[in-house]
Amino acid sequence: MKPTDSSQKQNLEQARRLARELYDYKLSKLENLPDDERRQLKARFSDLSAAQFDDVREQVIVAKHEERARVGWQSIPHDLAVIVLVLATAFGDLRTGLIAGVAALVFLESLFMRFFDRHLYPALSLAVWLTYPSYALLAYILHRRGYEILEIAGIVVFAWPGLFLLGALARIPLQLLWQERGKQRQSPPK
Repeated sequence: MKPTDSSQKQNLEQARRLARELYDYKLSKLENLPDDERRQLKARFSDLSAAQFDDVREQVIVAKHEERARVGWQSIPHDLAVIVLVLATAFGDLRTGLIAGVAALVFLESLFMRFFDRHLYPALSLAVWLTYPSYALLAYILHRRGYEILEIAGIVVFAWPGLFLLGALARIPLQLLWQERGKQRQSPPK
């Protein structure tokens, strides 16, 4: 027996409502949905078959993983810029490190804003684990070069939110540039 258009629309609407509700769940809870909660949800969304219910749940899990990866992808330029700042400071001086860190940040923001590679993300996301040891290394390098403790603390405390702020500011003109290029490609040539 072929389902009618109205029953298909009703199923689709229930699937959308279920997806909206499931999207509010934490990912860990969604992946290991307790049996009693699963039964309650299936009872509330009774027009969906078990296969449809599981399909919606799996799609929401995939979407949440994708969202997590995209959000994490946007923090990678900051983490890599910190590493560049510290390495340039180690092999040069603080001014060289700051210039190299900011230049790397702007370059990486533009690159990471335009491209997303889910296969590179797991490897690059490991840079976050190097960020804080890099700050500690920066403090050690500055201490060895004769900086006062308060100066070191000020530099490290400024660098942490400063690079986040500069990254956000760098995204603004880049977003405008990409939007303008998109508009130019869509408009017919004169």
